[in-house]
Amino acid sequence: MIRSSCLGFAVCVFCIGVIQAQVKEAGICPPNWKHHGSNCYLIVTGPMLNWRDAVNYCQTVSAEIIEIETVEENTYLKNSLLHNHTTVDIWVGATDARQEGHWLWTNSQQPVKFTDWAPNEPYQGHGFECMTLTARQGFRWNDEDCNHKWGYICKKEALNEGTIIIG
Repeated sequence: MIRSSCLGFAVCVFCIGVIQAQVKEAGICPPNWKHHGSNCYLIVTGPMLNWRDAVNYCQTVSAEIIEIETVEENTYLKNSLLHNHTTVDIWVGATDARQEGHWLWTNSQQPVKFTDWAPNEPYQGHGFECMTLTARQGFRWNDEDCNHKWGYICKKEALNEGTIIIG
C-alpha cells in the first residue's frame, strides 16, 4: 500500500510541475491582446490616431508602441496583420525626427538595427519622420508624415499567473 501511495504522490507532483511549467511558458495577456513569445500585442485598427497620440495611447494601457527588434517578431506581426485582412497602415515606435535618416526607437532611444524597409524607402523627405508598417507593401516598413492617422500596435510583457494549487 505504501508503494501505491508513493507512486500516486510522485505522479501528482509531476503533474503539478507540468502545469506550472505550462503556465510560465504560456503567459497571460489581457482580453483582445495577442500572445506571442513572452509578450502581449494589441493591434488597433480603429480608432486611428496620429503617431504621437498612438504612442500616448499605448502608455495609457501600461504598454509601449511596438519596437520591432528581430526578424522573427517582424514576421509574426506581418502575418498577424495579413491574417486579419487589414488594409490600414500601422504606426511603429521609430522616428528620425531628431536627425534625418538616423532612426531611433522612441521608447528605448536605441538606434534601429534590424530593418525591413519597403522598396525605395525610407523616403527621407521633410515631414516623413515616423515609421509605419504599410499595408500596400505587405506591411514592410515605410516613413510617413507623423500627423496622418493610422492604426498602431502596443506591446507589453505577458504576465505569469504563478503556481496553480490543485486540491
